[in-house]
Amino acid sequence: MRGIVRVAAAALVSLAGVAGFAGTAQAEPIEYVRIELLQLTCHQQSEGDHDEAYLKVTDANGNAVKVWPGSLKYQTMGPGYVRSMTDGNGNAALVLGKQQARTMTLWDDDTTSGDDKLGSTLVTGSEAGAETQYRSLEGSGGVYTIAYRVIDI
Repeated sequence: MRGIVRVAAAALVSLAGVAGFAGTAQAEPIEYVRIELLQLTCHQQSEGDHDEAYLKVTDANGNAVKVWPGSLKYQTMGPGYVRSMTDGNGNAALVLGKQQARTMTLWDDDTTSGDDKLGSTLVTGSEAGAETQYRSLEGSGGVYTIAYRVIDI
């Protein structure tokens, strides 16, 4: 009986040590920010008379998620066109930690072949609090500027 008590007491001391250790290790809270899409400007379309543009953003799992235009399949774009992108701002893929990054990729919808990549840019959570950012997107002959902000939430 004395051996059982000794083993039980040793187990309790061991568990108390583990619990004490676990209690001291606390994860740092993650501070979240949100990419706020503002506008897209076309300087040169990639094909014919216009592009059928849409924007995808990588989510926390690395999946490309369409975020703009919100309810439409695409927005028609041509030289000099400036489109508001605010209808895409409700998408959860635009939320990230301050130590994380997301890739924004602009695409041209093509019905007869694969969609053309019009350019991409990396946005980091550490950009929070900065002024409006303007990034050039170039691909498949198209030239665009995307305007966005990264804001604390």
